[in-house]
Amino acid sequence: MIPSLDLWFLAVYITVFLVASYRSGEFQWLWGSVLLWVGFSAAGLRLLPGLWGLTHIAPLYIPHFYIALAALFFFVNHWRRSPDKKIWYAVEADSFISLFAVSSILMSVVSFFLLLIIYSRFPSGITPYVLPAFVQMYALEPGGWFVMQGVVMAIFYLHRTMILKEPANYFSSRQLQLGFLLALIFQTAYIVWILLGFRYS
Repeated sequence: MIPSLDLWFLAVYITVFLVASYRSGEFQWLWGSVLLWVGFSAAGLRLLPGLWGLTHIAPLYIPHFYIALAALFFFVNHWRRSPDKKIWYAVEADSFISLFAVSSILMSVVSFFLLLIIYSRFPSGITPYVLPAFVQMYALEPGGWFVMQGVVMAIFYLHRTMILKEPANYFSSRQLQLGFLLALIFQTAYIVWILLGFRYS
């Protein structure tokens, strides 16, 4: 049986995080993510026996959730603000892991924001359809999420290094705001695309 495309995305995403965090010495972030996975798997085993647990693949479909929560260790250890308060930067952290951490948080904050909007309107209008589309994007077909995060990282990198000629682990407030907007556009468009698939399937 050939693994689905989402399983390949999961394998690549988890491997990239494991290698990047290990090479950067981000062991608190790494172990924090693993412990969150174990904790949520154990809790799910009680709530959804037979469907959720350490021996099931379902908890592995949301590595971005564990990684974003555990990224608190990265920000506590590395996140600083310049004296003029115009630039945020990650001290003693390489560009890739910095971009990974920032994009993870931006994507997760946008998802939480969208979930609040959906919940605030439930069950009126088309929200009964939007909520399953959101779950599909976030947890059932995470490949799209990983691609969106990769695009945000690439845009941040190109803007900071190619245009501004600065290290990629520097982030202005405006850049973070535009990153939030970009992630919002991506996720909203993805949900709309899923809804269109519901309509015409």
